[in-house]
Amino acid sequence: MKKLYLIHISILLAAPLSSFLSASIDSLISLNENLPKDEYSPFLNGIIVGILYELAIYCIIGIPVTLIIDTITYFVGLHTNLKVYLLQFSLYTISAITLAYILDSDNFWAYLMVGIAVHTYFHILFFLKKIIAILKQNLLRNIGQLFLYD
Repeated sequence: MKKLYLIHISILLAAPLSSFLSASIDSLISLNENLPKDEYSPFLNGIIVGILYELAIYCIIGIPVTLIIDTITYFVGLHTNLKVYLLQFSLYTISAITLAYILDSDNFWAYLMVGIAVHTYFHILFFLKKIIAILKQNLLRNIGQLFLYD
């Protein structure tokens, strides 16, 4: 159950951040293009629409893929942080390539945007898990010291 809370927190943090990154890259690439006069702010519109789309995709596709990747990582039985990171990074990369291929196989922009969204989510989730593990370890050590040295 705690894992689902971390997944949801990661989704809520990753959607605006990856949407901001995607909109920033889009605005840098299309810097010289003439915009229609009726469009108010393509950057802000890109962020808002990106957040809405990414929240839906994270919830529909991201949660099951995350649970599958966590299960694969558990059954492989890696114990060092670097090996776990590299395995999960490669599995998330495979899922990003697969999703981008399903969405639009001929467009490099689709691969870039899906890659940004997936890897932003992955890194936020990975580091939240590590932070929670460190906090839990420190809390248990402090509780142990409280009872042992009282």
